[in-house]
Amino acid sequence: MRKHRNSVIEPISELNKIKIRDNGEPLVELNGLDDRIVVLPNWRTNEPQRLFARKTVAQMLQKAAQLLPKGYKLGVFSAYRSIEEQKQIYRRVYRRMKRRYPHAPKNILRRLTNRFVHPPDIKTPPGHSTGGAIDLTLIGPDGTELDMTSPYKWRTPKARAVAATYAEGISEQARKNRELLITVMTKAGFTNYAGEWWHWSYGDSCWAWRLGRKTAIYGLAPDPLKR
Repeated sequence: MRKHRNSVIEPISELNKIKIRDNGEPLVELNGLDDRIVVLPNWRTNEPQRLFARKTVAQMLQKAAQLLPKGYKLGVFSAYRSIEEQKQIYRRVYRRMKRRYPHAPKNILRRLTNRFVHPPDIKTPPGHSTGGAIDLTLIGPDGTELDMTSPYKWRTPKARAVAATYAEGISEQARKNRELLITVMTKAGFTNYAGEWWHWSYGDSCWAWRLGRKTAIYGLAPDPLKR
């Protein structure tokens, strides 16, 4: 097995080579799963949401939460997404890139968009649509999210400048908080997309590529809210 890849570029050409052998594992709901795992409101609408992940992923999240210092919790803000939702997000980010770079050709706009959202129209399925990918942060004993991005405010355009997991230019406190998240998630068995400190996965094609595996164990999962 090759050394773990820690890159902000995960080439689609290589991801497409990963074989998918879905093990049939079901999705389970994260809401109410564990007191140390908090399902946060939708960050765009601030509305409550129900989140799902593969059963093993949920168990791994519980393991990660157990590794946190007393009083700390995991705050999950995105997990399983239907392929339709993934397409909507991709189109939204593509339009944002087009506004930012109005003279860029389509292939460059696609490449820029792919840095932030897994394209839904390629061979390898988006991690979120497999139920294997999780977006999360840490919550402190006082119930508030820990600082991960200062001097930039989290969930603002400027915070994108320090989105990379090991980005320079963040405060010492933000760095220490990221190190805590990295430690517990890695020990629990997740791998990280190095372009986003909050994005972790297990079982999907990106996880397989990061570990040098030829096969992913999760493919597209059915929408649990449409059964």
